[in-house]
Amino acid sequence: MSSTIQPVLSIIYSLQAAFSAYSLYLASISIQNLQKYEEKSEKAAEWSNTAEKQLHKSRTTQASGTLAMVASFITSSASIFYPSSKFAGLAIACANVGALLAARVHVGNFWNGKAKVPLPGAGEYNDAISRTQALRLNMAYLASSWGLCVVLLAVL
Repeated sequence: MSSTIQPVLSIIYSLQAAFSAYSLYLASISIQNLQKYEEKSEKAAEWSNTAEKQLHKSRTTQASGTLAMVASFITSSASIFYPSSKFAGLAIACANVGALLAARVHVGNFWNGKAKVPLPGAGEYNDAISRTQALRLNMAYLASSWGLCVVLLAVL
């Protein structure tokens, strides 16, 4: 790999690691807010297949988004300190683009149709919906930054 590109990649990886960490922080708040409704959701799931499916989708979408951002954080952090070959760098960047975009679509397929609940006591649930939408945007930014790494590694 070109020695001139490595400092640029290190800066990008540092920004990715910081932004991934921030996104994981937002995800933790969103998950905590949703967990406050977990007991009620589980009780509803005992009586309704629809509620059970909604609870399952809520959990899996939060998990997929979080795992994609964890992967981005780990690989960007490792890439700062342990630069890889051009081929490995391309593979890591492509894997992150794929994981982040797949998670973004998965999360969006469930949460895009969720309306905020205009009831007292639903503020944290509504906040979780807003944060989840923000996380989808963050996943797009992270995927774009990994796409930039693909271009830089492929061209230079």
